[in-house]
Amino acid sequence: QNSLGQGNAVRLCSAGIARFLRHPLTLTIGIMPAQDPMSYTMSPASPSPTDHTSWPHIWRLAWPIMLSNVTIPLVGAVDVAMMGRLDDPVFIGGVGLGMLVFNFIYFGLGFLRMGTTGLVAQNFGRGAASATLAVLARGVTLALLLGLIAIALGPVIISLATSSLSASPAAETLMADYIAIRLFAVPAALANMVLLGGLYGSQQMRLGMALLLLVNGLNLALDALFVIGLGLAAEGVALASVIAQWGGFFFMIWRVGHIWPGRLRGVLSRGTHGWAPDWFDRAAFMQFFQLGRDIFIRTLLLLGCEALLLNAAARLDDVALALVQIMLSLFGIIAFSIDGFAHAAEALVGEAIGRRDPAMLNKVVTRTTLLAGVMAVLLSLIIWVGEVPIMMLMTAQDPLIEAMRPQWVWVALLPLASFLAFQMDGIFVGATCGRQMRNAMLVAASLFAVVLTLQPFGLGGMMAAFAAYLAVRGLSLYMLFGQVRAKATPDGND
Repeated sequence: QNSLGQGNAVRLCSAGIARFLRHPLTLTIGIMPAQDPMSYTMSPASPSPTDHTSWPHIWRLAWPIMLSNVTIPLVGAVDVAMMGRLDDPVFIGGVGLGMLVFNFIYFGLGFLRMGTTGLVAQNFGRGAASATLAVLARGVTLALLLGLIAIALGPVIISLATSSLSASPAAETLMADYIAIRLFAVPAALANMVLLGGLYGSQQMRLGMALLLLVNGLNLALDALFVIGLGLAAEGVALASVIAQWGGFFFMIWRVGHIWPGRLRGVLSRGTHGWAPDWFDRAAFMQFFQLGRDIFIRTLLLLGCEALLLNAAARLDDVALALVQIMLSLFGIIAFSIDGFAHAAEALVGEAIGRRDPAMLNKVVTRTTLLAGVMAVLLSLIIWVGEVPIMMLMTAQDPLIEAMRPQWVWVALLPLASFLAFQMDGIFVGATCGRQMRNAMLVAASLFAVVLTLQPFGLGGMMAAFAAYLAVRGLSLYMLFGQVRAKATPDGND
C-alpha cells in the first residue's frame, strides 16, 4: 500500500509539474484553476450558493486583498524614502505634493473599479460570460480615454496643482516634473483598475493579488534601480510608476488572451449591426456613466470631509493639524486592513443578485459583516494596547506624543466606528446601487460639516465628530439595505 501510495503521489506530482509548465499562472494564482471563470454557468456542476457563502470561501476571497493592499501604501512610502536618500529635503516635498495630485485622480476615478466589480459580479451570478467581457471592454475603453484626456490636460493639471499647493519654487519645479512624467501612467493605471474590478467581480481574488503585487513590486524595484542605481531623482520614481502600470496592463491583456483567445477576438471583432463591436452599446455606456457619476459624487464628498477636518484642525494650531494628519494616516491603514471583507461582499452580493437568491444575499451580508466586525475589534484592541509604540513610529516629537495621549481613545475607536461603513459600501457596490451610496454620503457629510462649522469642541471633539460621521455613513446605508434586498428577488430590477 505504501508503494502504491508513493506511485500515486509521483504521478500527481508529475501531472502538477506538467500543468504548471503549460499554465503557470492558472495553477499558482487562479482561484478556480480547473474552470474558466468566464464560462461560469448556473448548471448543477457550478458552485452552489451554499459553497459560495461558506466561511472558508469568504476567507479565500478576503485574504488575498488584505495581503496585496499592504503594498499600496508601501509604494508611496518607498517613493518618499528614495527621495530621503538624496541630499536635499526639497525632493521629499516635491514628490509628496505630486503624489497628492495622483491620489486625487485615482481616488476620484475609483468608480471605474467599483462599477466594474458590481456589474461583473451580477453577470457572474447569471452565468453571462459575454456580458462580462462586454463590461470589461467598455470599462477599459473608458479608462484609456480618460487617461489620454489627463495626459492632454497635463499643463492645466500642473498649473492647478502649483496654484493650489503652497511650496517653495524648487519643490514646485520638482512636483511639475514628477507630474509631467507620471501622467503617462494614468491610462494604464485606470485600465488596471477596471481589470481589477473584473477579477474581483468574478471572484478571481488571487489573480487580482498577482496584478497588484506585480505592479507594486515592479514599482518598488524600479524605484531602487532608477534612484540608487542610475542617480535619477523625482523623474526616476515617476518613470518607475509609468513602466510598472503599463507592465501590469500588458500582463493582464496577455493573461486574458491566453485563457480566452476566442472570446477576446470576439470582443475585438466588428459587430452584427454596424462598424462598432456589439459591446459598444450606447445605453450600456450610459448605465456605466450614471453609476460612475453617483460614486464619483460620493467620493468627492468623502474627500471633502477629510479636507474639512484638516482645515478645522489647522484653525486650532499646528499641533492639532499634525495630530489629525497622523490619525488620518492610521485610518488609511485601518481601511486597507478591513477592506478585504468589503471586497468579498462586493463579489458575493453581486452574485446573489445575479442568481436572484435573497437567502444567499442575507447569508453573505451577515457573514462578511460579522467577519469585518471581528477584525475591527482586533484592530481596536491592537491600537489601544499599542499606543506608545505606534505613536513612536509615527513621530519622534515628544510634544505631539503627549498631546495625542488624551485623544488616543478616538483613534482606537476608528475601526469600530468605520467597519460598517466599509462593509455597506462593498454591499452597495456589489448591488450597483450608486444612487443610494451618494444619498447616504450626502446625509453623513452634511451632518459632519454642520458639526465642524459650529465648532463647539476642541481637538477631541473634532476626532469624536469624525468617528461619529463614519458611524452615520454605515448606519445610513444600513437603513437603505431593503433596496439591495429587493434587487435579489426573482422580479427585482438590475
